[in-house]
Amino acid sequence: MARTPVLHLLDALLRGGAERLAVELAVRADRERFDPAVACFRQEAFADELAAAGRQVHIVPKRRAFDLRLFIALVRLLRREGVAIVHAHDLQSAIYGTMAAKWTRRPVLLTVHGVRIFQQKRAATLLPRLARWMDRVVFVGHWLERAAAETYRVRPRHPAVVPNGADVQAFRPGPADPAIDAELSLPAGAPVIGTVGNLRPVKDYPCLVRAFARARARVPSAALLLVGDGTERPALEALVGELGLAQSVRFAGARTDVARLLRRFDVFALSSQTEGISVAVLEAMATGLPAVVTDTGGNPEVVVEGQTGHLVPVGDAERLGDALADLLADPPRRRAWGQAARARAEAEFSLDRMIRQYEGIYDELARRH
Repeated sequence: MARTPVLHLLDALLRGGAERLAVELAVRADRERFDPAVACFRQEAFADELAAAGRQVHIVPKRRAFDLRLFIALVRLLRREGVAIVHAHDLQSAIYGTMAAKWTRRPVLLTVHGVRIFQQKRAATLLPRLARWMDRVVFVGHWLERAAAETYRVRPRHPAVVPNGADVQAFRPGPADPAIDAELSLPAGAPVIGTVGNLRPVKDYPCLVRAFARARARVPSAALLLVGDGTERPALEALVGELGLAQSVRFAGARTDVARLLRRFDVFALSSQTEGISVAVLEAMATGLPAVVTDTGGNPEVVVEGQTGHLVPVGDAERLGDALADLLADPPRRRAWGQAARARAEAEFSLDRMIRQYEGIYDELARRH
């Protein structure tokens, strides 16, 4: 049986949740049925991983706000590579991918990974129209589908919801590597509150740092570990110094061993102002960690209040700090909630489950065209 060539199209191949899931789809799709490749307008990550999996990465440079040459290059790429389905993952790839796919009579789908796509320049004008032209628009959560329709007037003809997934084999409970404490200068055996994500304003890490200060007043031995990097790091380091937390807060930077570091956490925290279906939270759940997250976006679809973690109001450092301190002080509850989180990740949010759902959509689009 001939394999279906699928092209994953992105603006920039960065180390973020949306980009990670696009790469996972390209790498893990059934090789007997699909032949995935990746194209982007600029690449900054994942080259080695995609090459090791035998997946091509096509760089199609974007040189100006509206780049006719980019459209022409994409049309040529689709024809040259015999692409059967175009899968876009952000606003820029949706614009050019839809034009090129329609020009060459290929089906096109878009995955909406979060509300940020709706808030970008020209999105309010373009996305409602693009969504009607697309063969499928996939939302990573039910809340996101509702927000698209009610707030941003994006009502696609053929919507679908496919929750993000975590690799429950790579991310699983287990003993912490004893070398981590020395590696990151953590106090030996200290209870660790941890988070994973790019250090960007939307993550509201100043709130998390202030919440940690409150939690540490009750649990003086606690440490905070931030895994990730970004533009907010200097300001966060300054805030840590102002609050006198330099001995208790560690910046691990961008890492490729997140699964290893998560096993050193005792509680996972997320302070985002808005959030899609956070892959970082799913990976923490798969590792068997209870989570304290903000009650926003897709977080309530993932974390079950009082069963796998706590939901707290956005920007409320006091509530966040109290919830973190409560869990640090209650090891039996941490274990019970962590076990429930692991079971939920396996049943509802596994990467394999997500990939099979996308493969079903690809099959449907291939049959229709």
